[in-house]
Amino acid sequence: MTLTDKKNSFNKILSWLLDKRLHILVWAIFIFYEAIIVGIFVGRFSTPGTYIIFYSLNIATFYFHAHVVMFFALKKPSERWWKLPLFILLELVVYILLTVCLDYILIHYTDYNGPIKLVFNAAFFAAPIYRAIYFMCFATSYYFLLNFLEERKKVENLEKQRLNNIIQIAKSENAFLKAQIQPHLLFNTLDFIYQNAKDTSPVAAEAIHSLAEMMRYSVDSNMDKEFILLDEEINQVENLMNLHQLRKDHHIQLRFWYDDEIRQIKIIPLVLITLVENMFKHGELLTASHPAEVSLRVENNQLMIETSNLIRAVKDNSGLSSGLENIKKRLAYTYGKNAEFNYITDSEQYFRVRLTIKLK
Repeated sequence: MTLTDKKNSFNKILSWLLDKRLHILVWAIFIFYEAIIVGIFVGRFSTPGTYIIFYSLNIATFYFHAHVVMFFALKKPSERWWKLPLFILLELVVYILLTVCLDYILIHYTDYNGPIKLVFNAAFFAAPIYRAIYFMCFATSYYFLLNFLEERKKVENLEKQRLNNIIQIAKSENAFLKAQIQPHLLFNTLDFIYQNAKDTSPVAAEAIHSLAEMMRYSVDSNMDKEFILLDEEINQVENLMNLHQLRKDHHIQLRFWYDDEIRQIKIIPLVLITLVENMFKHGELLTASHPAEVSLRVENNQLMIETSNLIRAVKDNSGLSSGLENIKKRLAYTYGKNAEFNYITDSEQYFRVRLTIKLK
């Protein structure tokens, strides 16, 4: 072992001793009380080896009971009633057997001349049973104390987190209020342009109107709305489609299927419109023989949203994965196991998305 290894080992031991200094101090006081004070009153002391052997057993019993027996016995509430008595009984048996073995070694292999004799009667077994129960009781109290301190620490951490969340919410609300000034100005400007262009350039005015509606919806959806009606999302998808149709002179090949009844279903905002935006950004939507499709339907009390589109020959996947992963995280946070979200590229170079949400 090199000098560096020895130094590292020494530092680890020193760190462990400092970490356990309270335990060491308490055990030192306890052993001093029992070995010295009781010895003075009784008028008899044992050899140092005897103290080391039996107190090592008692200390090991204490920590084994607190960290192993109590932990596994109380892990499942439905099994506590039989596990705890069984584990304690087994622990007592093992303690007694170890005590007998240590007594045998002490009597036959050391110069011990004390009062202990290997006579297997009630008096012989009474002492180790008492000592085992004595340390197990202390260990049980220690176990519940540790749990209490751990739960209190969790509560304190949750309270700190709650306060931090309140502070962050307050900061976010302040930033949001400041950010409202610019959108408000933008919407007023777009409305002014729309009013002046609708007579002279109806196509441009229609594009401006669709764009303004979509932007207003996007801003409103970032407020405290957790759920919205699909009706709102469908309207904005139609605005988005209309905007792109105007840009491409109505050559966009996109079919949008849904029943009017589905408009009253509630969903988290900006899911459907994000999926459609990805289709326009990354898909080939100008081929009449391969039209893209968006379908919304309810089957078996589940909302199903499916999209499919031919992939562009020149791929531009920037932002595709991040947008879809963002949807997946939002769905998982809100719906948990009640939502399934999958997307694949099939052998025909179609990109297909399937979202299923279990309705309440």
